[in-house]
Amino acid sequence: MSVAILIPARYSSTRFEGKVLAKIGSKTMVRVVYEAVEKSEYADFVAVLTDDKRVVEEIKSFGGNVFEVKGNFNSGTDRIAAFVKNNRFDYIVNMQADEPLIDAETVDKLIKCIMENNSDMATLVSKAKEEEIDDENVVKVVVDNDGYALYFSRSRIPFSRNPFDGYLKHVGIYAYSFDALMKLSSFNPSSLELAEGLEQLRALQNGIRIKTCMTDKFLIGVDTKEDLRKVLNYLEIENG
Repeated sequence: MSVAILIPARYSSTRFEGKVLAKIGSKTMVRVVYEAVEKSEYADFVAVLTDDKRVVEEIKSFGGNVFEVKGNFNSGTDRIAAFVKNNRFDYIVNMQADEPLIDAETVDKLIKCIMENNSDMATLVSKAKEEEIDDENVVKVVVDNDGYALYFSRSRIPFSRNPFDGYLKHVGIYAYSFDALMKLSSFNPSSLELAEGLEQLRALQNGIRIKTCMTDKFLIGVDTKEDLRKVLNYLEIENG
C-alpha cells in the first residue's frame, strides 16, 4: 500500500495572508508541519503543493519536496486531486499547512484509522473545550454510534436544550482512498460546503462516509493572527 502525505499551502489566505510562511520560532509554519509529518512510519512520499513561488522557494531552501499545482481550486482537496490524478497512491493524507503542533504519531493514527476500517475517507476528532464550543473558527462534529460523521459545523452542535458534555471538535486532517478522492473532486462545491465554508460537507452531502477516530493530541489550527499568538504562547509554556 502506497501512502502520500500532501500539504496544500496557499499564500493568499483570506483571513491571514501569508500565514504558511509565518514564523514559529526560527522556522516557517509550513516547514514545521513538513518536518513533523515526514517522520511518519507509513508515508512513502511527502510534498507541499502550492501555487506561489514564495512557498516553493521556502520548501526548496530546506530540501523538501514541492510542486506547483496551478488552477482556481475551491479547496485543498481539489488541489491534491489535481496532483494525484497523475501521481497515483493507494491512500492520500491531506495535511493542513496551518497545524504547527502536529506530529507524526497523530498522522499515523489517521492512516491506521482509514486502513483498518477500510474506509473511503477518515479524519480525526477530539474533545472540545468549553471555550471552543461557540468559537466559529473551531469546527464541531457529531458522529453516529459507529464513529462516522453525521455533520460538521462552525456552530454549536448539538444544540444543548438539555445538559450535554460530549462536544467534539474536528481536527482538520483528512485521509482518502484514491478512488474516493477522485470521486469527491468530481463534484461541484455543495450548498452546505458553501454555507459553512467546510469542504468535508461536500463529501457528506454526496454520500461519502467519513470515519472519525479520536485523538487526545492538543492542536491549534492557525486561521487568524490570534490563533498564531495562541500557538506561540502554548509553545512557550511547553518549553518553559
